[in-house]
Amino acid sequence: MPADDHPFDALARQFELERIPVSPVSQAVCQIASGLDLPWPFDKAVRMLKEHASADSLQKVKLMLETCMGQVRRLETTHGKKQTDSEAREQKRAEDAKDLLLDAARKAETTRARDRVRRIGLILGNAIADDALIDVDEIEEMMRVAIELSDKDVRFLRELIRIEGELLEARDHIPRYDGYTKWEEGFWGARTDPEIDSVFSKLESYGLVARIAPPNNQTIMADYQNRYLLLKKGSLFAALAREAAVGA
Repeated sequence: MPADDHPFDALARQFELERIPVSPVSQAVCQIASGLDLPWPFDKAVRMLKEHASADSLQKVKLMLETCMGQVRRLETTHGKKQTDSEAREQKRAEDAKDLLLDAARKAETTRARDRVRRIGLILGNAIADDALIDVDEIEEMMRVAIELSDKDVRFLRELIRIEGELLEARDHIPRYDGYTKWEEGFWGARTDPEIDSVFSKLESYGLVARIAPPNNQTIMADYQNRYLLLKKGSLFAALAREAAVGA
């Protein structure tokens, strides 16, 4: 199939990027602020919002789409185009892709950080390129998580995967003792650091990792660094948010 005829190009045209409106929140802020005597810097901020809200939303959705389509094409170059085994299956995938594309665009439009917008595109691209039928609810949740995680959060998650990932490949969960002993192999070592708790508590709140209960010989007086286990959902998120390299 010629590149110009790629289904994602058709989806992008169908979505009609040039018609994306300013978000309702931006409209409400501009409308309310127009009747207020705002001090600096809010007066300037509202003027900038009026000028750039629509263009900024457009650029974020464009970035998400370009990331998504780029990922699909890289995977097709490396692994070949996905195969479908029936017309009904192909139609189902197309409908799921359309629904997820619209959901991803809405998320991208309201997401401030462009690194998170790119992760939304990567998750969508990896999901669409997979031969398996799409679990729409699962991918929607992964994209929602992508909105909330910073680069630092993802870096800590990937490090936990590096040290614990193999333990999870052939089983549903990592034994507590194995995870506890592996923990110190991460770049954080054995130190006690509140930043570690802050990041991993956030990852735990999205079901990506689980805290290991402290040893029963620890008392309330012990200065103890919490340790965490990688969960299947965390491994899946990292895999979906990973950019493919051509020829890998």
